[in-house]
Amino acid sequence: MPARKINNMYYEDGSAARKILPKEDIPRRNTKTAVRRNLVRQNSLKRQQEQRRKNVSMVAFILCGFTMSMIITYRFSLINEKNLEVQGLMNTLDIVSSEAATSQIAVDQNTDLNAIEAYAKQQLGMKKADSNQTVYIDTSESINKVQVNQETTFWDKIINYIKGIFL
Repeated sequence: MPARKINNMYYEDGSAARKILPKEDIPRRNTKTAVRRNLVRQNSLKRQQEQRRKNVSMVAFILCGFTMSMIITYRFSLINEKNLEVQGLMNTLDIVSSEAATSQIAVDQNTDLNAIEAYAKQQLGMKKADSNQTVYIDTSESINKVQVNQETTFWDKIINYIKGIFL
């Protein structure tokens, strides 16, 4: 199988052997420049990898900072909502306490004994009781019951007689 033609300097068409050229015609590779090129390529690859790492770490740092700022903002908004609720409840408490104070003042005015006495004298025509109109009730322990006089019928007497027999 004929060799592939890569460069006109080294190969000929067909099945012929390689053409030998004089030494001055053969291009020589400069080994120092090749090594330098390889080192430069390796260094550039390392620099690219380091740059990629720096870029990735920078993006990660920015995302982390953004996430932290969003969390702080969210917590701040929750705190503000709670503060607004507290202020609303404090306003409601102030209103209710003022209503309670107003009600207490109204109760105090309505339970003033002088005002009640004046109302009873002027509007109802009442006056204070005299000493002969006062009735005293004995509330000692010797009297436990107040007996009420009731008229008993014939049938009540019979029922009470039967109850007395069995008890």
